[in-house]
Amino acid sequence: MDTNYGMEIVRATEIAALTAARNQGLGDYIDILNTAREAIAKTLNRLKIDGSLINDRFVNREDIIDMPMKIGQGGPTMDVMAIALEAHHSAATGGNNATSYAVIAPKGVVQTVPNLSMYKIVVGPEVGNVINIDQPPAINVKRTARALGKYTENVTVCILNQARHTQLIKEVRQTGARIKLIEEGEISGCLSAIIGEKTDIYMGYGYAPESTLVAAAINCLGGYFEGKIFYENNRDKEMAEAHNIKDFDKIFRTHDLIRSKEVAVAATGVTDGEFLEGVRFTSSGAVTNSFVARAETKTYRKLETWHFFDYKPVF
Repeated sequence: MDTNYGMEIVRATEIAALTAARNQGLGDYIDILNTAREAIAKTLNRLKIDGSLINDRFVNREDIIDMPMKIGQGGPTMDVMAIALEAHHSAATGGNNATSYAVIAPKGVVQTVPNLSMYKIVVGPEVGNVINIDQPPAINVKRTARALGKYTENVTVCILNQARHTQLIKEVRQTGARIKLIEEGEISGCLSAIIGEKTDIYMGYGYAPESTLVAAAINCLGGYFEGKIFYENNRDKEMAEAHNIKDFDKIFRTHDLIRSKEVAVAATGVTDGEFLEGVRFTSSGAVTNSFVARAETKTYRKLETWHFFDYKPVF
């Protein structure tokens, strides 16, 4: 991509994060999500692209506003993925890992996926492809420890705190590995595992659309991903077929979800999380913490941005 779109889309994640942060802790998780969606769509629409919005997990929900399927003011044909507010329940209660994300790539680079669950394992580049999603969790934890040169007891595994993970948590605990349970924010957990600062491996069920964003980040930063879509019935399989997915036992890896290095990712924290710090309001505005990554150059930026509302009102 001739234009560094990462620096363009981070403006959208910043505005979405600032908008959500204003409603943080007020308890209305639908309102905080809707206002963030309105903010990110409005900002993305300023881009000079002929863009299509893809992999929106909340499309056609009665209680959630729809973002426009077409994005931009005209220009190169691009696909855009926008997660205006991950962990919106946490944001509404003042919890952790609420974050705004966006991905941009030429049309066809990002695999579209059905709105279904996906079991995934994510590790950093030092671990690489020694993991195998078809192996028991204990095997993958021990392989991760060996690759990192750590005792198994010093490996940290990030898992969403959900009832469906009861057996997974039990098996990981039997290895002696440390577990970090998070209530929401699977992308933050995955990115933390990629960077390896707070977590060594992410395991468990999440959403298929979010997995495409994780794969985009790995394309930019390095790391390794394996995922399997979970199908409950024939209707789910029909949904997958609509996205040209016909192998229902397929193990998805990064190159299956992101087909080119022409991709950029941006994120801004709303509340403090595994990967980014949240918005801090000041007497004159606010401070945001973001990251921008570009796969073509492997460029990775962490941005601390000071917003002065007297000069440029956000709301």
